[in-house]
Amino acid sequence: MTAEVYCPKCGQNFEEGSRRFCPTDGSRLISDSYDQPTTPGVFSNLIPKTAPVGGADEVLSESPKVIVREPELDLFGDKKEVLDDDLPFFELDDIQPIVVEQPEFVPPPPLQIPELPSEPRPAARKINPYDIPAGHVELGDSERTASVVNDFDANEPDGFVGRMVKGRYKVTEYLGGDETGLAYLADDKIASDKMVLVRILLEEDADPMMESILAEERVSLSHFSHPNIARLVDSGAFTNGTEFLISEYTDALSVRDILSIHGKFHAARTARVIRQASYALSEAHQEGIIHRDIRPENIILSISDTDTEQIKLVNFGASNGDPNPHNAAYKAPEILDGRVSTAASDTYSLAVVAYEMLTGNVPFEGESTKELMRLQHGGLKNRPSQTGPGISPETDEVFEKAFAFKAVGRYSKAREFGDALFDALTDVPQVLAPGAFVADEVVKVSADDIVPDARVVSAEPKVEILKPLETAPVTKQVEPAWKNRSPEPPQEETSRGKILAVVGILVLLALVVFGLYYFLGSSGPKPVDTNAAQNINGPSTPTITSDTEMPPQPRKIAQPANTEYYSNNKQNLKGDLLRNFVGFSLYYPKEWKINGPQESVTAGGRGKFLDISRSTPEGKLKEQMLVSYYPSKGTFNNDADKFPQMVKETNETLKKLLPGYQMVSEGEIKLNGDWRAYEVKFQGGGTSETGEKLVVWGRRLFIPASRLDARNGFEITMLSTSLADEVKSVDDVGVHGELASILYSFEPTQNF
Repeated sequence: MTAEVYCPKCGQNFEEGSRRFCPTDGSRLISDSYDQPTTPGVFSNLIPKTAPVGGADEVLSESPKVIVREPELDLFGDKKEVLDDDLPFFELDDIQPIVVEQPEFVPPPPLQIPELPSEPRPAARKINPYDIPAGHVELGDSERTASVVNDFDANEPDGFVGRMVKGRYKVTEYLGGDETGLAYLADDKIASDKMVLVRILLEEDADPMMESILAEERVSLSHFSHPNIARLVDSGAFTNGTEFLISEYTDALSVRDILSIHGKFHAARTARVIRQASYALSEAHQEGIIHRDIRPENIILSISDTDTEQIKLVNFGASNGDPNPHNAAYKAPEILDGRVSTAASDTYSLAVVAYEMLTGNVPFEGESTKELMRLQHGGLKNRPSQTGPGISPETDEVFEKAFAFKAVGRYSKAREFGDALFDALTDVPQVLAPGAFVADEVVKVSADDIVPDARVVSAEPKVEILKPLETAPVTKQVEPAWKNRSPEPPQEETSRGKILAVVGILVLLALVVFGLYYFLGSSGPKPVDTNAAQNINGPSTPTITSDTEMPPQPRKIAQPANTEYYSNNKQNLKGDLLRNFVGFSLYYPKEWKINGPQESVTAGGRGKFLDISRSTPEGKLKEQMLVSYYPSKGTFNNDADKFPQMVKETNETLKKLLPGYQMVSEGEIKLNGDWRAYEVKFQGGGTSETGEKLVVWGRRLFIPASRLDARNGFEITMLSTSLADEVKSVDDVGVHGELASILYSFEPTQNF
């Protein structure tokens, strides 16, 4: 059979070799002898072979034939001119077609893709969805937050450290808790270097109405901002239904801390603190927000940007207001009776806190709520003015109104109570030392009214003496004295009056002499050793008593040559160093190596503000100083009971780090003249692998800030090895060598 070719478009068949293109549509002809591969090609569906579909399809004969095209007529019936391109195609028998032998088609082998050398695939990394920070804040939507937070187990509060809350807040430290909830410190992963307080609420309140009220107040708190109120930034609930609040964190002492460490407050400080708290409460009450748990633990005393004391009310929205053994003494009578909390009950609680700050005790103490209500109904028995000097009877009247048994008898607003207490406490002059005089507060008396302890101002026949502040209230003079003169003419003095006047003068002169002697003997300035004052390393202030400590006056030290200045500040600190910041400055030699702040990586550990050292060219340590902090009560005397524990911790720590460790001595020293410090001396050392013997001597100093409001002191550790110059024993550490000049330049600041 003769091989044929066909047109893939119109399907016409032609004898193979007679033509290559279809005369109808110009398509390239395809041979039937083309062996299709068993597997259809990629383009087989695009150029299929189509068979004739009807009798009208022309089938070529085996013999060639002549195809004559009839001339076409134009529009006028004439024959059109035939062009060369329109000439007929003749297929003659005498013209043999040129046959090109083509080799049999062999399909190409399938494309082989060389395999590249396989590398081990990295292990799959699991991503915890709770570690991905959320870019939004959800408030109070427990159904949405339940799926994106971890459960909380109240039986293992320490196990919550390290967990993520709402995919944004990483818990770093467990701060403790009370009957209302547990508190944790956390890092905000979206706002860098921002600490927040996560409070887990443990109070169970089955009252749907109270739950609805608290939910509405928390939403209001999220939109409420006041400088004396810790702002609520987030809230939610765990999958087991336990609710939590996330609020602004303030690292400072509470009123409860101050009361437990230092006792009752000064009257002027109480007035300032309570007035700030009352103003903040009034602003919250106007927004429909009730605190329900005002007590000393929830009033924080911090320092503002202007270095003034600023209070913060914390834990808004955290309590349902129910009384319990821990807060019952601060509850108003209506709360103890089972009624709901109001603005008046918050004001009552604030008045209880103010009373405790002034006196050191709560106004009413009872074993049960019924007993407390009975005492509250009986009124205030222990008046603040009777507890100490400096508190006027007007203060008693303020508290009597604030502690009214019925809410209608109290101050209508918290701010009114704060203003009234501030006026009552600040209108009274400060208590003076015996023998001190107040020139503008005098009372006229006659010679018959002279008492043995009266103090004289002048010795004229008509004397004016100071009224003792401890025995009678001061009478304020509203109008000028000349308006109060008697219009009657003066009476002539009798002989008896002259005698009484002379006797009075003699008595008053004797009292003046006695008062001066008492004044100079008890309150007068103490003699100061001028030689000691000139010595920069000697005492320059009077001896510090056991009850009072003051920080030494700051020194002005000229910068030594070839030294660098270092000042500790909060800008580059984080973690425990930021929370326990203490300020200081010093100078160190330029060739010493300095390491930046290193916060603690373990819970309960203490980081280092500064680490400076110098070594030999071979990298062996010569001298080193590390500056850290330690928890303090503010003064050396108050820390006396803490030093044994600090020494014990020092020994346990250094035994693990220093071979052959042994403590040499401990005790109180004076640093840089007047700073009282507790010192621990130690030594250790051993032999290296090369047989070289190395001895290490060291000193650790605990330096309180000498301020009652400071919660941290300075911890300085100094090390010297046998490679250091001029250091031959533990007594030379910080005394000889380059460490001596660094330690001398160490200067604590007032920034805590």
